[in-house]
Amino acid sequence: MKEPNIKAVVPASRKTVEITWASGKADRVNLAALIKELAALAEIDNAVIFSAVAVGEDGWSLIWPSGAEIGTDTLWRMAREQAGEATPIHEFAAWRARNRLSLSDAAVALGITRRMVSYYEAGRYLIPRMVGLAIKGWETERNHLSH
Repeated sequence: MKEPNIKAVVPASRKTVEITWASGKADRVNLAALIKELAALAEIDNAVIFSAVAVGEDGWSLIWPSGAEIGTDTLWRMAREQAGEATPIHEFAAWRARNRLSLSDAAVALGITRRMVSYYEAGRYLIPRMVGLAIKGWETERNHLSH
């Protein structure tokens, strides 16, 4: 998946940025969970440092004076997930873990390849909303049949 590059960024709130992509599309992306999850981003958990966000070289990342950097691949995925256009990776991974499904079992359940399941969990591809709906439907049907 080729993500768009960034034209401009403005801090929108404490841990949210408004990104304008080269295409002209704008997204608000809440970075709170990512900041909490990654130790490398701990320094931007400071309001003053966070507000110093800038567009990185050629628009392929966001950077901070502290040296923290987030690439467009992650930002684009988060923007699509937060807009409800894609299924968050953690939901997909939790579904597989909760149902004790191997990569192969998950692929069979969803009618996709094992490789695609692996790509989804690794964040290499956006997880389409329809796949998110399919995992919910699969689990509901499975629970209904087991009772």
